[in-house]
Amino acid sequence: MSDTNTFFTDAKQELEDYILNRILLAKMQVADKVSDKLAAGALMGILGTLFVFALIFGGIMAAYYLTDLTGSLVKGFGYVAAFFLGLALVVLIFRKAIASSVRNSIIKNLFK
Repeated sequence: MSDTNTFFTDAKQELEDYILNRILLAKMQVADKVSDKLAAGALMGILGTLFVFALIFGGIMAAYYLTDLTGSLVKGFGYVAAFFLGLALVVLIFRKAIASSVRNSIIKNLFK
């Protein structure tokens, strides 16, 4: 009888240890995925910020270059402003397609 009690006691302890180890493994997997996604998000944020700075300073540089070509400060900056307004209009027209592709990329990245 004591062998049976020992067997069930040991089996119960092994099962508890197994469940605790599975919970720990699940927590570690979640932490790994969350840290990976946060790192990717931070990287995208940094790259986005750098891209915006490059766009701003590139626009200023292009405006001064066009100022030299046209001989008018107003025309140079006006052409660059018109280009950016045109670009904004294109984005506005295709916003649903752009949003859909961004949404799909985010979902694909989350479940990768």
